[in-house]
Amino acid sequence: MKILIALNENKELNSKLSEHFGHCPYFAIYKTETKELNIVKNKINHLNSDLNPVEQIVKFQPDVVFTLGMGKKAIELFNEKKVKIKTGNYKILKEVIDNFKNLEKLNKECEY
Repeated sequence: MKILIALNENKELNSKLSEHFGHCPYFAIYKTETKELNIVKNKINHLNSDLNPVEQIVKFQPDVVFTLGMGKKAIELFNEKKVKIKTGNYKILKEVIDNFKNLEKLNKECEY
């Protein structure tokens, strides 16, 4: 399984999670089978007329997107693409990775 996780910083496993998915500075991409971790800069262009932000993220081919918060439209678009959206009460990347089997379905969108 490949999990894409929104981050505020790049401090490897000690990276703090981002409060809002779409505007995070980094994404962690973690493969659960191989335990491979890559952290990449968020280069999503919100003004791209060819691909919306979700379509740009789907190019990473995640099975799951972990977030602490996400807007309604993004949730709808990920659901259309069959990408699961998960959340949990975690603060750093290591906590998400260590608990990936216990992640909860995101049931509520951000209100901003």
